[in-house]
Amino acid sequence: MAIPAIECFLLAEGLYTLKENIFLEISAPNLSSGTLISIVSVKYKEYTAHPNITTTEDVSAIDHVENVPSNQTTPSTENTLEVDLDEPTELEKTQPYQQLQVEQVAQNVDLPNSNLTSAQNTPSLAKPSTSNGSIPTSIEGKNDDMFSFLTQNVIKRKKTKNNLTKTTSSFVAKIIQNDNLTKILANRQNEDTYLFFNSGRTFCWVDLTNKPKDPLTKINFTKAHPICHDVNQLTRSCDHLDVIIGFSSGDIIWFDPLCNKYYRLNKQGIINSSSVTMVRWVPGSENLFMVSYQDGSVVIYDKEKDDQSFSPAVTNEEDGFRVARPSKNGKHNPVSYWQVSKKAVTAFAFSPDCQHVATVSIDGFLRIIDFKQETLFDTYSSYFGGFSCVCWSPDGKYILTGGQDDLVTIWAFREQRIVARCQGHQSWVTGVSFDPWRCDERNYRFGSVGEDTKLLLWDFSVNALHKPKSSGRRASLASQSHTTSVGLRRNLAEREILKNTIHPCLPRSEVAILQPIMDISIDSDPLCSLTFREDSLITTCRKGHIKIWARP
Repeated sequence: MAIPAIECFLLAEGLYTLKENIFLEISAPNLSSGTLISIVSVKYKEYTAHPNITTTEDVSAIDHVENVPSNQTTPSTENTLEVDLDEPTELEKTQPYQQLQVEQVAQNVDLPNSNLTSAQNTPSLAKPSTSNGSIPTSIEGKNDDMFSFLTQNVIKRKKTKNNLTKTTSSFVAKIIQNDNLTKILANRQNEDTYLFFNSGRTFCWVDLTNKPKDPLTKINFTKAHPICHDVNQLTRSCDHLDVIIGFSSGDIIWFDPLCNKYYRLNKQGIINSSSVTMVRWVPGSENLFMVSYQDGSVVIYDKEKDDQSFSPAVTNEEDGFRVARPSKNGKHNPVSYWQVSKKAVTAFAFSPDCQHVATVSIDGFLRIIDFKQETLFDTYSSYFGGFSCVCWSPDGKYILTGGQDDLVTIWAFREQRIVARCQGHQSWVTGVSFDPWRCDERNYRFGSVGEDTKLLLWDFSVNALHKPKSSGRRASLASQSHTTSVGLRRNLAEREILKNTIHPCLPRSEVAILQPIMDISIDSDPLCSLTFREDSLITTCRKGHIKIWARP
């Protein structure tokens, strides 16, 4: 039976209305991966246009679903553009209720990859910049970590090599550009928002502000489906954007939409031939990005390095987690190779302080990995089946997972325990996300979507959760385990870093249950993602519909 068209839904804060329903006819829909999006917001100052202005002189800022500090400035040769300050950043979202001050975060985060000026020597994260105008973040910290060799010798930024419009590669079937693209980009004066999305064999770039149903660029691929993509938030500038796209063939394309140039990595699976499941730029890095694969591996690449045939040599192994590290002077990808699981890694997410990576896989395990040390930190089991999605709360205290048990599960990262199971979906959960504009130090809003075509919204506060009754012995054991876990966590500063802790799946009788505040079917096809923005909520489905719901 067809689902009635839904054009609005009501919550306590007001009415959410369907503002836009974007659907472009695409070739060969990929019903297994669906449609994923990225958002690029651009704000301009008034300036005198140069007579020879081109399509590469107009972009100034990026606001992705995973935001960077919005008070960071972007390098501009003409110094005429300004950064979009409308959306809060990851640090700004957490600042009101985060235990550490921003300055402390900058001083304590020791993630790999740079010997540039240390964040320890900067008074705050707001204004410092590197020699090339980019903003150093927590990942560009000390130079004594395992990835410091990446920037020991300054590497001039390598331009994407191949012109997409003139390519003879059989990998690309067709590129269709808007006839007025040059004029559209040259005439920007106020603010615009761009939307990137992949669906089927197609990758699209559209103007979300003006004509979202008329693509600026549409690329059709022949030999593989684009599965996922990501936009680098640090390297944004007036003349280029860095976009990476992962494919079902294992190939990765580094793409600049402003000049239609691209470079292909892991060509024909020279490093890993299994399907890509997720790609993400490493927060705060200009060059590094992380890719998860269908074979259970996670690989860190450097866009400035070439590829060569690679057979991982295990240098560290614990509880099935294996790490293969390249030589210190390695000139080729991969930078690092993790064998996380024997089954597909379906998703991963960086913690807000960039110290840890949460990975989920089809084997039903949530694994927390110390990113700097490249060690397995915590392992949690699903109630049933595999996990499909994961995200962190803006303050880094909680992790959400969703999967084949039809549940959204809340985990307390610092306390190393399960907090609640969220019931409401009637099929597999495919996407979870916190709403940072409705979170504070005590209360959290998050959403989830699933194959049941439903959008569910949830409000939770740990103090308001109703813990189920259980036998005295079970409760005592659970309390003892929790107390021990917290005690160990508190002593981390005085102890050697804990090895991986494997947490068994707790029965229903010992875990709090959370019910949604809203449960509504919004599409006729399974949903696959949701994104919260300051003024809207965006959902996507497997068939290719992108729906934008305006906030009250």
